[in-house]
Amino acid sequence: MVYNHTAEGNELGPTLSFKGIDNFSYYRTMPDQHRYYINDTGTGNTVNTSHPRVLQMVMDSLRYWAESMHVDGFRFDLGTILGREPEGFDQRGGFFDAVTQDPVLAKLKLIGEPWDIGPGGYQVGGFPPGWGEWNDKYRDTVREYWKGDNVTNDFAARLLGSGDLYDLRGRRPWSSVNFITAHDGFTLNDLVSYNDKHNEANGEDNNDGHNDNRSCNYGAEGPTDDEGINAIREQQKRNFLTTLLFSHGTPMLLAGDEFGRSQMGNNNGYCQDSEISWVHWDNLPETANALREFTRHLIQLRATQPLLRRESWRDGLEIRWFNAGLMAGFFTGA
Repeated sequence: MVYNHTAEGNELGPTLSFKGIDNFSYYRTMPDQHRYYINDTGTGNTVNTSHPRVLQMVMDSLRYWAESMHVDGFRFDLGTILGREPEGFDQRGGFFDAVTQDPVLAKLKLIGEPWDIGPGGYQVGGFPPGWGEWNDKYRDTVREYWKGDNVTNDFAARLLGSGDLYDLRGRRPWSSVNFITAHDGFTLNDLVSYNDKHNEANGEDNNDGHNDNRSCNYGAEGPTDDEGINAIREQQKRNFLTTLLFSHGTPMLLAGDEFGRSQMGNNNGYCQDSEISWVHWDNLPETANALREFTRHLIQLRATQPLLRRESWRDGLEIRWFNAGLMAGFFTGA
């Protein structure tokens, strides 16, 4: 759900809806110059969810989707915005309190993207109990680990549910929504096939999209006939998928990663309605079918093994490494 901005842009943008109805109420504006918008979203405007009528609009919208459309959960884009009060982000702010007290919404799955670009916008671990959060520390650490970086200690913490982020804040292990890839960025296949982004098709001279992808092509940029490189890539896909499905927390799998979908190196495909963004489920090659079967077995194993779905931080669970030379000691309830 995107309740953090609208298509009206900044103060120079078009007047399409809220700007013409009640500009000052619906948008956050500069304290000393109210004609100028606060831009904590990167889109030019920031919806003012601390205003009672704006909050009412958001709540009415969510209840409609839940009650009339039978949606059982929501993921909130740039979720930090929803917790912003005049003094900054507050996990006890009006939006979070309203959701917690709502007899319909409080029962749903609630997931936040815990950041925006404003001051204090990075809030991984900072959302209220009962919420799940996209855990980008998990994404970055797992990518670095399988690329060969020296992050063994952090990797252990991510495997055990990121207790360093959630344990002391009254959160459960499931609060960490673990992911390797998402709709923004490389697909899993491209993560092991490209060192650099290739967004030329987006028409911005390859200037859009993130440059920090923590990816590795293992010897060739993009598709290759080299059997050795392809074998490493297939193994790395399985390493990533196994890590994801065996980690404590809530796994999130990008559609198409289970069979190795590629965006041809494009890591910002939101603007594409083409082969770059399409997902073809049929007529898969043998390697794709094999990866899909591997993923299916991982999901089945996770579903049948409670050991892989940690419920509490006080279960005495620990990690010991087979190759003790990689590190010293072991981790308990990391």
